[in-house]
Amino acid sequence: MTARNLSQRRHDRWADWATVAVLAVALLLGWGVMSLAEGRLETFANEDAGLTVRYPRNWLAKAGQDLPFQAVDPHSGPFKTTYEVRVWPIEASQAITPTLTVVLNNASLGRAQQVTAYRLFDLEEGRGVGGQATMEATYAYVHESSDLFTQQMPVVVRGLDLAMARGERAYVFSLLAAADDFAEAEQAFRRFVASAEVR
Repeated sequence: MTARNLSQRRHDRWADWATVAVLAVALLLGWGVMSLAEGRLETFANEDAGLTVRYPRNWLAKAGQDLPFQAVDPHSGPFKTTYEVRVWPIEASQAITPTLTVVLNNASLGRAQQVTAYRLFDLEEGRGVGGQATMEATYAYVHESSDLFTQQMPVVVRGLDLAMARGERAYVFSLLAAADDFAEAEQAFRRFVASAEVR
């Protein structure tokens, strides 16, 4: 092998490594920009409910008397992925697990009267949040558009209710998402719950 060929091979190797390095930097920068865009959050506080939450900036948020917090993802398809928080009065002196079980059963009964083909799947102890015990309920129902002028197929919605207690209040955090979107939405929802402040 001539010195010229050896020099050419060495040059080609350095060019290959330079290309790999530039590609790696571009991917890292792209990932950083995407993470920054996805990580932008708004803060919502409801003093009456003793609740502060952080939700995605591009979501639509509102509150009402019976619903201290609701945020909807306007870009999530035929059924809009939704976060809700409800507050229930409880006896602070009662055991947590049975108390939260009753709260989730009551929430389930209320939801079953409002939606079509409601099915409760599981009601069990959940993952702790910030050292607090939780209970979780998973369920599904069929959502049909109330707009008679749109041709839209019914959507199977999966739901997750996560209940925790603080003093004389039980907080029920709910995720509602189309069945196809639920697995991905659940990860973000659990981060949402973990970042919430209840007083």
